[in-house]
Amino acid sequence: MLKDDLLFQKKGNQNLKDNKYLSNSPKLLENLKIIEIGQYIAAPFTSKLMADLGASVIKIEPQDGDISRQIGPFPNDIANPEKSGLFLSLNTSKQGITLDFNNNSDIEILFDLLKSADVLIEDQSYKVNSNFEFNYEKLATMYPRLITTTITPFGLTGPYKDYKANDLVLFHMSSYAHIIASSVENPNEEPPIRAGGHQSEFVSGLSAATATMISVFSQLQSNQGTHIDISKLESITMMPQGPIADAAFSKKRQSRKASDRKVGAIVAMLPTNDGYITISPREDHQWEAWLNIIDNPKWSTSPEYNTRKSRQTNWVNLEKLLSEWTCSRKKEDIYRLCQDAHVPAFPVNTAADLFKSKQLNSREFYQEIYHPIAGALPYTSFPYKLSNATLEIKGPAPTLGQHNEEILGNL
Repeated sequence: MLKDDLLFQKKGNQNLKDNKYLSNSPKLLENLKIIEIGQYIAAPFTSKLMADLGASVIKIEPQDGDISRQIGPFPNDIANPEKSGLFLSLNTSKQGITLDFNNNSDIEILFDLLKSADVLIEDQSYKVNSNFEFNYEKLATMYPRLITTTITPFGLTGPYKDYKANDLVLFHMSSYAHIIASSVENPNEEPPIRAGGHQSEFVSGLSAATATMISVFSQLQSNQGTHIDISKLESITMMPQGPIADAAFSKKRQSRKASDRKVGAIVAMLPTNDGYITISPREDHQWEAWLNIIDNPKWSTSPEYNTRKSRQTNWVNLEKLLSEWTCSRKKEDIYRLCQDAHVPAFPVNTAADLFKSKQLNSREFYQEIYHPIAGALPYTSFPYKLSNATLEIKGPAPTLGQHNEEILGNL
């Protein structure tokens, strides 16, 4: 290593050790100040990831609130903007205020808040109800240290930069839908399906949080800000790497046709009396172990099922025979039997099953948080442990305009 490189490394390490953002206290990012102007999932998820680690996040909502307040799910299916499970989960550890960007005085308040901010996370959702928009070059001149993270469906450049899109649109545009296994016989008549949840929103939120933290470290070294341009489409397009590689090498496109997908090995989702179990006894010794589990039925010696190829060829009938056995048993019991016999298998868990998971509860993955209106509810916490810090969500999501007086009164 060159002398200058070594000197830079020592200075860099010292900067990281003594910097004002990363502390040795349980709240790792307690000195990082973030302004969030975002709705729905991606931008709120980005700032939540840092807020739960101790960053000070002020969430700015329009007068009628973040749209996720109207989406739910709601307790007992009774809509209440303060009880939306989606909003509550995405906005823990934040303070909340409301501003009207059609009002020039409120825009001045925003610029006052940015004077002391380190990071701005925004998704241009403010354009829905106002004519206000950021001039990013001017913003960089006004606040040269500010990190601005902008999340949009297609990014801020290119022919689609002004297009709107939701998760369904982005998921299918990314080609992700074509790699989801499904038992269809005629792909031309049966359309591709979409994975559940909000794939593009959460993946782009995670991408934005990663890029933002990278820029925070850069800011520590250079004392300069960055404008981060996050494309939701590009974020979700990172997921189907296998098919993209196949296309690059001109291989045959993966088929969704049921008969084509059976060529590899048996991977079966079978019904149980309390849900589903997935098994994959693909090797001969695994198949033999599976037959021992189900007490070696008479049909197992039939030529239709005694070889790997014949089992694949006659899968439709075989699936019915296997289902007759699994239907009378619990998925967890079958899973344990398979585990002991070294047969690949896993229970298909529901969200309700996760709350009873011995593994998740042993790691204290759930944290109960009290909200003044929604009450005490369990929340997912951190998917990691740190040996030098105690991680704990700071508090519940803010009620609409909860911190207006506290924050705006101090400006």
